[in-house]
Amino acid sequence: MRDYTYIEGYRFSIWNIYRSKRFDVDRLDINWADKDKPEFIRGLRIVDHNESETYIVHGDEADNLAYSMCFLNGENKDSRPDQFDNYLTLATTKKEYLVHKLFEGEKPAEEAVH
Repeated sequence: MRDYTYIEGYRFSIWNIYRSKRFDVDRLDINWADKDKPEFIRGLRIVDHNESETYIVHGDEADNLAYSMCFLNGENKDSRPDQFDNYLTLATTKKEYLVHKLFEGEKPAEEAVH
């Protein structure tokens, strides 16, 4: 696999940060440009291999995705390793990447933060 991709004519470096049978989550950083500054400079790309879909997030949504993946890793290391895929399935469907908003019914935000 090559370690770069093009988005809207700009070249981005790719670093894989999460991989499962269904999903890949990659970090994207711009590394070559010759035009005006694009809106998208760095962010995350979610590749859903089951649905053949790719989602690109940046700004606050990318921050929410990174935080949520970190939070889930700390909470579910041993007990529920499939929680990442459940989260990514729901996040890409609802276009909401903050885990506390997605799973409010299952776990209150106060409990999730402590």
